[in-house]
Amino acid sequence: MKILKKFVLIPTILTLSLGMAGCTTVGERGTEPAGSPPVITSSFASEKVSHGDIWKIYLEANDPDGDMGYFAYSIKNSDFGGRFEYVRIRKGDRARLAGFIGVVTSPPKDALGEWARLTLTLCIQDRSGNTSDKVTFPVALSRGVKQVSPPPPFDIEGVKRLGQIWVELPRIPHGGR
Repeated sequence: MKILKKFVLIPTILTLSLGMAGCTTVGERGTEPAGSPPVITSSFASEKVSHGDIWKIYLEANDPDGDMGYFAYSIKNSDFGGRFEYVRIRKGDRARLAGFIGVVTSPPKDALGEWARLTLTLCIQDRSGNTSDKVTFPVALSRGVKQVSPPPPFDIEGVKRLGQIWVELPRIPHGGR
């Protein structure tokens, strides 16, 4: 009975983990989801932001099937890897969305210092398993720098917030050199 459970449990866990692999393309997954994938039509983010500011990732996207479900994203530092996490897309934005995702960049006192470099990779997954192309945004964190103003179509007053991401910056180890 224990052997039977292992043979059932291990394939089940592998199947679930492959289904949550982040921004993979249809060919990488090996199965063809139904419907059309979401399309990111425009994106922008400033390449410099001050510690404590909200880094704004501007996106415009649409999905012909109207079933966008999640933003899948990963944040990496050159020294520290990242894993994919998810932000749910609101019901009213599943066919077409335009706005920004706010990335909270406030570090603890002993986090990575001045000019820390991060890279955010993001895609949109729909409820049928389709995934948009990836977009990548590099950023340098430094005290006192100003974010660049966004270009059209994001340069209007009252741009909608689509979600929020919290960046957990790695701490600088003390002692033990």
